[in-house]
Amino acid sequence: MEQAPKFSQVIKNPGFSNLWINQILVQLSYNSLNFALIIWVYRLTGSNTAVSMLLFSVYLPAVLLGLFAGVMVDIIDRKKIIITIDFFMSLLFISLVFLKDYYPAILITAFLLNSLAQFYTPAESSAIPLLVKKKELLQANSLFITTLFLSFLVGYGLAGPAIAFLGINFVFIIGAILLFISFILANRFPSITTKPNKLALTLLDAIKNRKAWEFREVVRLEIGQTLSMVRGKLSVMASILILAGVQVVIGVVGVLIPAYLERVIQISATDASYVIISPLGVGMILGALTIGRLGNKIPRRKLVGSGIAVAGLILFLIGVAPLISPAIQHFPKPKPLPFFHQPSLSLMLGISSFLLGTALVSIMIPTQTVLQESSPKEDRGKVFSVLAVAMSALSLIPVLFSGILADIFGTTPIFIFMGGVIAILGLFTLKPDFFFAEHHLPHKFRQFLGLGHWGGA
Repeated sequence: MEQAPKFSQVIKNPGFSNLWINQILVQLSYNSLNFALIIWVYRLTGSNTAVSMLLFSVYLPAVLLGLFAGVMVDIIDRKKIIITIDFFMSLLFISLVFLKDYYPAILITAFLLNSLAQFYTPAESSAIPLLVKKKELLQANSLFITTLFLSFLVGYGLAGPAIAFLGINFVFIIGAILLFISFILANRFPSITTKPNKLALTLLDAIKNRKAWEFREVVRLEIGQTLSMVRGKLSVMASILILAGVQVVIGVVGVLIPAYLERVIQISATDASYVIISPLGVGMILGALTIGRLGNKIPRRKLVGSGIAVAGLILFLIGVAPLISPAIQHFPKPKPLPFFHQPSLSLMLGISSFLLGTALVSIMIPTQTVLQESSPKEDRGKVFSVLAVAMSALSLIPVLFSGILADIFGTTPIFIFMGGVIAILGLFTLKPDFFFAEHHLPHKFRQFLGLGHWGGA
């Protein structure tokens, strides 16, 4: 029996190791910046709506560019794409040092950064199979996925303390330095190209020769075929909607967190790194490990439904807790202070964030597995491009309006309402017959909820 490749073998591959280090540096910079800008924009404007517009600028590029970014990546040398993106991202980070006090400039910069990210992610992901042997692919992907989660945890976890103790410029400058190192490393990549298919060549010709009608027609046909395939499979469509729903909730929570911390429980927003981000990340990692070991013993529908119900309950309790806690009434000063001045609510937030992390992965891992299993191999890339666009497109309006509503009504009612609705959806997934008689639901929907796509391992 052939021995499985070791991680050390994959890391010794210079092409892969440079790409892997590039990913770590880019993700650390990118995640630190996203969290830093949320805090900074709230501090700069004092407005939830302003934070909403920031996240709107973050999500919009995926809607505009996501459907053909993958096609362009297949046409152009991925090495050139990564080099270009690393360089221009570094410049954009430096520009924020001078533009940070101008809110419209921050929005434009965030839009440009995330537009570049739409090309970086598929270029990086699709480069892995071209740099390692087929038998080493599992180990290579494991390294990338592990460091992706860790980069999120470290980037978001360190951004708050960095702003609090060293200032926002520190985040921008360190991010720019890391990205410039990435740019240097990317120059050592081998050429990473594949032979483009007929569709890609047609699209490239339309762009080069400015054939707008042909470009629109190719994109329209491709999108139409993909959407028809998605609509034709209830498990695929439901999985996309569930994963997109998770993104919507994360986006809305991202808008609400600064004001919730500083106005409601009077904790400094930068301390979100301690009381929310770190416990959330640990919960996601431990939850993923647990699901990897025990997930096959639980029907996926029950695992996902339980995760949705628990996530809703946690968000509901986060909204209710300040209303019933006597600590708020006796808080000594009106201004936000470090989290340890509010120990009971800080502990509540930490535990809630940890449980929310485990709930999120119990939703995401089985749902993504169903999506992979239910998608034809030849259409899997298209399905995941639809997923990426759906996750951003469905987030735009809720993210925008959550900030406006929070400025009018406060963050607490939104947490309570959102948590209650999500909890009810989870209960419906687990016990649909409690809400509807069996004959009131279409056959396919009954099959999906009961015995079909989500059953068993």
